[in-house]
Amino acid sequence: MFAITSGVFIKLKFSNVRSNELRSIQTLSLFILTLGLVVWYQSSFSLIKTEETNAREKVKLIEIMLNKTLTDQQKSLSRIIARAENLNPTEFNKLIKTDTHHYTTDYEMVKGILVLDDNLKLVYGNEFAENFYYTGKLEKPTIKSWLLEKSKVTNFAANSLTLKTETPVLMFHAITNLDGDKVRHIIMLVDMNLLFEKNYLDYLSKYDTFIELTPELFFSIDIENSTKEKLLDIKAKYNHFITDKITIKELITHRVFSFISNYQTIHFNTVITQLTLWLTFLFLFVVILIADASRESALRAKFDEVTGLLRLNSLRDELREFKGIEQFSVFILKIDLFESIISSLGHEVCDEILRVVACRIKATMRGNFVLSKGFGDSFVIYLFEKPSDKNSECLTQLLNEISRTYEVNNLKINLTASAGCVSYTTPADIDIKHNLHQANIALAQAIQRGGNQPVLFQAAMEDEYKEAVDIRNALFGAIKDNQFSVFYQPIHKLEDESVVGVEALIRWEHNDKWISPAKFIPIAETTEQIVQIGDLVLQRVISDINRSPALQRIKVAVNFSAKQIIKPDFLNNLIDQIANSAAQFNNFTVEVTESSLQDKSLVSQTLQAAMNKGINIAIDDFGTGYSSLSSLANQPSNIIKIDREFTFGAEIPSKEQRLLDTIINACIDLDKAVVVEGVEGRELISYLRKYKEIRIQGYFYSKPLPLEELIEYIHNHKVKKL
Repeated sequence: MFAITSGVFIKLKFSNVRSNELRSIQTLSLFILTLGLVVWYQSSFSLIKTEETNAREKVKLIEIMLNKTLTDQQKSLSRIIARAENLNPTEFNKLIKTDTHHYTTDYEMVKGILVLDDNLKLVYGNEFAENFYYTGKLEKPTIKSWLLEKSKVTNFAANSLTLKTETPVLMFHAITNLDGDKVRHIIMLVDMNLLFEKNYLDYLSKYDTFIELTPELFFSIDIENSTKEKLLDIKAKYNHFITDKITIKELITHRVFSFISNYQTIHFNTVITQLTLWLTFLFLFVVILIADASRESALRAKFDEVTGLLRLNSLRDELREFKGIEQFSVFILKIDLFESIISSLGHEVCDEILRVVACRIKATMRGNFVLSKGFGDSFVIYLFEKPSDKNSECLTQLLNEISRTYEVNNLKINLTASAGCVSYTTPADIDIKHNLHQANIALAQAIQRGGNQPVLFQAAMEDEYKEAVDIRNALFGAIKDNQFSVFYQPIHKLEDESVVGVEALIRWEHNDKWISPAKFIPIAETTEQIVQIGDLVLQRVISDINRSPALQRIKVAVNFSAKQIIKPDFLNNLIDQIANSAAQFNNFTVEVTESSLQDKSLVSQTLQAAMNKGINIAIDDFGTGYSSLSSLANQPSNIIKIDREFTFGAEIPSKEQRLLDTIINACIDLDKAVVVEGVEGRELISYLRKYKEIRIQGYFYSKPLPLEELIEYIHNHKVKKL
């Protein structure tokens, strides 16, 4: 019946199938039907075995993961013990507090660390650990006996008191001896729920698995299920299960019960095997499907699936018909900060945005043009019109259209875009790789200038781009070989013109010429290179302070990038380096630009924490960023460095002088030290003398000097009579 139905359907659906072909189609259908029945029976027979194998595979994975996690936590506690051995109590308390903070912050599964004395009395614990202790989780005699064994080996244990809680806890215990033969028990408290990387078990999620920790406690490996106290309660919920065993650290064996919870997958497999009965249709339609798939594959290769636009690799074929056109322009448009939009809204919403952007571009463009989807969130346009000033007008119109509000899934989304444009005057200039290279250079300029604007390519941009690429490549070698040096520019207290501080300034000599920091620092800021460079500068400054008593008596300012400051270990590393050197906290200054504080709460928090340690914080180039005078009070700083831009024209009565006075007085009122940068003229020095505590940095006194010349300068410097 199946074969006849198949033949009639094909005959009615496809008129090109002749009647004399029906018999062979029926025969083939019957053969495939028979084959399908055999496969179905065989699959049903092996299904139980397959499910059992998969269930045991999950149990094995659990055993491997559990043993690995336990080993890792034992090693972690052993590292703490090794570091704490023979410390005095003060050093030990400092160490354990630091380690507790690090471990509970960096490892989600570590909830707390307890420190007990030889009588198992609480010495230290974070909030979770103290609560654990005071709620009597260690009161069982078996646990106390375990703790008092005084084994040097890191052990672990749990009992019903620690497991029958919202946060089931596994305890890791070790003992250390402090200076003076004092004994301390260190107990790391680990959340049992987080011992397993459950994402790795997702593909086996149709099996619910429980470990028998005690005859009255069955711990669930799967986060969807709660821990049970009776095996009968678990069995009542499921129809089929297997029992297996796992060995923990070659010490303890626990029974494991794995239950089939998701019968949909099994049902699905059954349906799949039954569908093999219909393989005849697949066979009969194979030629049609292949032909259709080939056509669809060609379309997918040519057009972007999201926007329906030409793919970039298909652009060359489309441009052939425009060979006779003499003049043309190439635009590249890119949505600003689209990666952040993807992170916050997801790919589905962003795909819809890209579709709408493509439609808006097509609706806005006029004349002969080819529109293509570029990489990521970019769009490429070849406009075959006479290049003119209208290019900029056209790009502005496109950007305005793209920036109109988007409504996707009841969300109103506003965004902007940047654009790069390059124009050509001969057909020979159609070279996609070259065209896109130059348009991308213009686009990079638009993004560098803040985005939301078009930039037209100029020949000089290519030289700048090549120079930037060369510098970026050369920086790798410079960092590896530490080709940088540090110069110091003196900072004078104007009242007596004494040297009260210096600013450390990086210098780089490459191929026998000095490369300006104004060139290579912004390039390094776009990569992680600025972090490496900053580390090298700090190491050099600390080294110079150690070997120079002259630097130890004055304030030394070091510039730091926001990319350095937001590193989790920044402040601890800085404090360690200062503490282990001849430098003093109150003579060390962290200098950051005003723009570093914009929309970076983590930077502000870190700087405030540094100030709390006694480190000075200086805001460099004040007034060139986005801050107003009203924000001074809330900035985490005690030193304000006024940019030289505010000194131009301030030596004579003028609005510039009044503005400079306003800034200085505001800083003084807020008890912030003031450094005026870039001072070169005697007249400005004379005017600023009315401020007793003001400090001056600039070429009027000295240019940046290498360490040896700086030491001589400090030694020989005398009050300059004006």
